[in-house]
Amino acid sequence: MTNLKVEKNKDISNFLTLKTRVKAEYFFDAKTRQDLIAAKKYSLKNDLSMFLLGGGSNLAITKDALAGLTVKNDYRELKVLEDSPDSVIVSVSSGYPVTLLIAKSIATGWGGFEFHQGLPGTVGGAIYMNSKWTKPPTYFGDDLLYAYLIDEKAEVKKVDREYFQFAYDYSILQKTHEIVLEGIFQLGKADPKILREKAAFALDYRKKTQPYGIASSGCFFRNITEDQKNKLKLSTTSAGYLIDQAGLKGRTIGNFYVSPVHANFIINRGGGKSEDLVRLLNLIRGEVEKKFGVKLEEEVIVI
Repeated sequence: MTNLKVEKNKDISNFLTLKTRVKAEYFFDAKTRQDLIAAKKYSLKNDLSMFLLGGGSNLAITKDALAGLTVKNDYRELKVLEDSPDSVIVSVSSGYPVTLLIAKSIATGWGGFEFHQGLPGTVGGAIYMNSKWTKPPTYFGDDLLYAYLIDEKAEVKKVDREYFQFAYDYSILQKTHEIVLEGIFQLGKADPKILREKAAFALDYRKKTQPYGIASSGCFFRNITEDQKNKLKLSTTSAGYLIDQAGLKGRTIGNFYVSPVHANFIINRGGGKSEDLVRLLNLIRGEVEKKFGVKLEEEVIVI
């Protein structure tokens, strides 16, 4: 535990899909299960806050420096636990990239993840956020059986799917701040050709309706609830639509701007300053509330 190769004042900008300029006070690259456990113990022993960084998506850091210990999750391991003619049970580590998992699943004929094609980030982050796709509605946690977590005392525990209380863009981890080690999923067997077609459809739809391949953190704000929609007599729950109708598509502050393709994406054209990002977020919240009476909540993690 005391032999962790911890770096000081590490520039982590290249690990973030929004490409904001950020330095971590202390930084550790965790490549194994034991590395993650040791990092948590190290943070407790040294009285440091700990931030776990996966694929760097769904995240907006609005400060120039992160205090405490930032841990890059590079724990990548996939194991087949059970294999039958109709299904397979696999253990996937939290640092495993979702794109790699989907490629492996399609090639092997495991159905369940294909509609998440194009989703950036890691398996741990996708479980934490219960990442979704809308056509058809599918959530990353749908096929989870159980998982292993590190709790706030750096102890490992096994929990079943119900523990996560999965909902739209939500898991209980957002409250407990526990760390996923591995997720165990049960996937059905399917024809790889059909899986490739479904994945291609999802990726093509993403590319047509969202900015793709540029510096963003993904959909920034949560859609409003059906109750809010009905109470305010709105025609949609879409946060992107509300931002668009508030006249904010293309609005720019510094090097950050609201995407003209999809208004729920904020883009960094390069060299964006954190204070400009904060100003743009405040502008979006204020204009949408003024026009519709809606207080937007972030879908991404804002630090």
